[in-house]
Amino acid sequence: MRYSSVTLPALLAAAPGAAVASGLDAPVIGTAFSGPVAHDAAAVHHNPGLLVHLDRPALLASLGVVAGHIGYTRDYRGAYQLADGFELRGPVPAALVDASKSGEAGSVSATPFSPTLDVFVGGRVHDRLGLGLGVYVPYAAPVSFDEHGPQRFQLQEAFIAITRVTGSVGVGVHDKVSIGAGVSYLFGLANLKKIQDFGAVKDFSDALAGPPVSQANDFGPDAPPAVRELDILARPFSLTDATAHALSFVAGVHIQANPNVEIGLSYDHGAELEFEGDFALDMNDDFFTQDLASEGLVYAPLVQGDAFLTFRIPKRVAASVGVDVSDVLRLEPGLTWVKWSDVDAFRIRLESPDLAQPKFGLPPRSRAELPRRWQDSLHAVLPGRYRLTDGPELLWLVGYESPASPDETIDAASPDGHRLLGGFGARFGFANGMSLLADLKLQATLPREVTSSENDLANGRYTLFIAAVGAHLTVPLGGAQ
Repeated sequence: MRYSSVTLPALLAAAPGAAVASGLDAPVIGTAFSGPVAHDAAAVHHNPGLLVHLDRPALLASLGVVAGHIGYTRDYRGAYQLADGFELRGPVPAALVDASKSGEAGSVSATPFSPTLDVFVGGRVHDRLGLGLGVYVPYAAPVSFDEHGPQRFQLQEAFIAITRVTGSVGVGVHDKVSIGAGVSYLFGLANLKKIQDFGAVKDFSDALAGPPVSQANDFGPDAPPAVRELDILARPFSLTDATAHALSFVAGVHIQANPNVEIGLSYDHGAELEFEGDFALDMNDDFFTQDLASEGLVYAPLVQGDAFLTFRIPKRVAASVGVDVSDVLRLEPGLTWVKWSDVDAFRIRLESPDLAQPKFGLPPRSRAELPRRWQDSLHAVLPGRYRLTDGPELLWLVGYESPASPDETIDAASPDGHRLLGGFGARFGFANGMSLLADLKLQATLPREVTSSENDLANGRYTLFIAAVGAHLTVPLGGAQ
């Protein structure tokens, strides 16, 4: 048969969804127990309205480690042709069906590991004025899978981290009510590597279907398993040294309902991030570099250029109630709504002279998107504190988070599920109001079996476990106001 023009796809079918799904939402900002009614300097982020109620300005410096385990076992539920074949349409003749792609495949896993460092300073500087500044990392995703594993078409390696710098102001508008707001600068870094399946590319499908070849085919975004994961169409792709900049804001309200009950409400506006970096696409196969030469289309063995990756950090609203049950016991139940539905897709734009094919009217740029269609998530948490007589303060929490990724679009790049939370800590006091909190926070999703992944792209079993261990030093600055 003859082949005609093949446009380069909009390649990145997936940015590391783990970076922006609740999968690798930072487990700790401040301490494991910071929140809208927690009296520490992390109120700069969690509730700027609380700053004016801190006894005196203080520095909160946190050093820790986040480690985890992501597990995925692929379950092939469709009929795939042999990887070295090139049948353009299904169904695949029985003799060409790949028997090895049936049922469960070997399991793969990733063990993300990263040190963490957050610094907040803030507190009351006047009877009705609080100020604060924080530098922290609310999103991080260092992930590395087996590069030959069944998840390779979604993700092989990824590193994404977003650093946030927030300056906040809290103002007491009434003896019992204060409000606050903060402006944030976000800086992101991203690198990733995956295999791009050209069988899922609309441009490729259209090129074969149009003249002069006029060859009907099943390729494209909704291609069935029969024409996916073919060796000739599996092209290595990487995005490196990508950076992004954005602005956002936080706002909060603190209400002292009575001497023993306080209410905290907060809003985080999130942000849209556009990462700009370098891409490389390995096209070193005769099909792309030689076989189409007679038609006037030849790609370089390695296509390189500029890549732009866009996705949104979601909005979130949190509410907590602090209840002093007694002189030694305090509870701080809270709810958070996260608008993950803001993330409808990851979008990629590629620009390079190597993309241009003038005889076919192909420009030096390409666009595509990977639908995510995430759903909003609800987080419920119950932290508590108990002060021992002449001893440390003991802290604990239990909680639950609902999943953001639906079965249809979940994959190894965005692991998620019903998540259970647990944590424990101990705070030790020292002279001059200094204290040291050591804490441990655990997150684990219930094992998730997926059987309705679109086009059988990522059916299988998912597991996720994250542990965060931290040490948090509080140093008062100046006297109490």
